[in-house]
Amino acid sequence: MKAMTVILSVMMFAAMMVVAEPQAMAQDAAGPEVSPAPAASGFTLSGPWRTGPDLAHARSGLSAAALDGKIYAAGGAGLTAPRDDFEVYDRDTGRWSPREPLPVGLERFAMATFDGRVWVAGGYSDEGGPEPSAQVWSYDEAENEWSPEPALPGPKASFSMVEADGKLYALGGEDGAPGMFVFDPEAAGWSAIAAPLRANRRGAAAIEMGGEIWLIGGAADGAASALVDVYDPQAETWRAGPALPQPRAGHAAAEIDGVVHVFGGRSADMRRTLGDHLELADGAWREGAPMPAARTEAAAATLDGEIWLIGGGAGAGFFAPFTAVESVDVIRPAP
Repeated sequence: MKAMTVILSVMMFAAMMVVAEPQAMAQDAAGPEVSPAPAASGFTLSGPWRTGPDLAHARSGLSAAALDGKIYAAGGAGLTAPRDDFEVYDRDTGRWSPREPLPVGLERFAMATFDGRVWVAGGYSDEGGPEPSAQVWSYDEAENEWSPEPALPGPKASFSMVEADGKLYALGGEDGAPGMFVFDPEAAGWSAIAAPLRANRRGAAAIEMGGEIWLIGGAADGAASALVDVYDPQAETWRAGPALPQPRAGHAAAEIDGVVHVFGGRSADMRRTLGDHLELADGAWREGAPMPAARTEAAAATLDGEIWLIGGGAGAGFFAPFTAVESVDVIRPAP
């Protein structure tokens, strides 16, 4: 028994001594300080929340998207390199199943559904080290295979990608190329368009609502922001949206029935992990049902009127792989 304890201690020490990747160090040099939140459990419920099926592996800095009644979860931070995990949740089976892994391990990348496929872009890869990537791939569920797509005009990490007005938009991210990129399927390529300098925020969350793209929160120069910026693809104009009640970055967001939901993330000074849930309805923010546990760098996806909050952890940056969870919490917002 003592021998086993010694072995486990040595393994833990070795893992903690892994040299942090430069981008992770820059994103969160402070240790995880978690705001109080109700404990999560597979046997209890917290208000409108229920426990969903766990991922196969604990992952933070992952991405997720829903397509054709399924939820796809990809990538995330690993102990020594980004992960290439790719899983799908099928409501008919009620569990996650592995699919063809990502072409490369990825973390803090963007993921969206577009033209009947799952798209992933940018981020930090297990091939690129501390430098953001510009690579793009799409996944075909019927063939269970990834195909390369035209690269972004420049590298991006810790950004968002959403479909709006029949095009794919990549925006946000403090690391890599500034501005916003647009993929036009008719031109079969990306173009760079102007965006306000303040839109270059990493760890922001973006959603499409009413034909507009909402960029929520995020961080720049080491501090989180409460900014909300809204882009109208038809008019090609930006406007300010209702600011968050408190600054945050690394949060997850989703929209259901015209209400925007924001979950967790990091506090204004990037030192605390949050466990609150905010709702934007009728132009004003309000408190929603608190999350079962505080987490940051989680992914969110909607399915059948519910929001799935997937993975994440209590810490970000260097601490992400050591505090990551495989947990999935599901909420059905009140009408």
